[in-house]
Amino acid sequence: MNPDISLAPAPETKNQRLFFALWPSLELSRELYSVAGRVLEGDGRRVPPENIHLTLAFLGSVKASFRQCAEQVAAAIRTGSFTLTLEQIGCWPKSGIVWVGPRHTPEPLSRLVQELSAGLAACGYVPEERSYAAHLTLARKLRRCNKNIPIDPLIWEVRRFCLVQSHTHAKGARYEIVRSWELNSPEP
Repeated sequence: MNPDISLAPAPETKNQRLFFALWPSLELSRELYSVAGRVLEGDGRRVPPENIHLTLAFLGSVKASFRQCAEQVAAAIRTGSFTLTLEQIGCWPKSGIVWVGPRHTPEPLSRLVQELSAGLAACGYVPEERSYAAHLTLARKLRRCNKNIPIDPLIWEVRRFCLVQSHTHAKGARYEIVRSWELNSPEP
């Protein structure tokens, strides 16, 4: 063995593609996957259950210093836990996406997104200009869109949020939760 070769890992210099999200339990993810199957009727491509999530803030491809700043922002969040009722299915015909979400974004979710965006601004984050639309993507590449799809409400007790890394492969994306933070217990 050459003594001049270090066996220590090289420092992480590659950018990471990151986003903050709410991550449902495996049970809820499987139920959402099943709902997508009933809705699509053979059209479109379902999101695998392990990839179903609700994005809070998409950070994009960022350096390690940005990630560190973003993690400090996340650690300072003081929003309480909340209940999210997934009660409507919709689709965006132009992009071919089928989604599920609440009829109205609950105030604690709006506050969580606002706190994250405000804190991330100090890291150099520029939030999207369009208003936040809480949704979980269930399927992509839909060719026809039915906007009046009934759904039995699904109740999600949201207790934490996550920082997620997206790994892109030929067969699609794989998401890895790299860190998570508990939300405070709701006040009585």
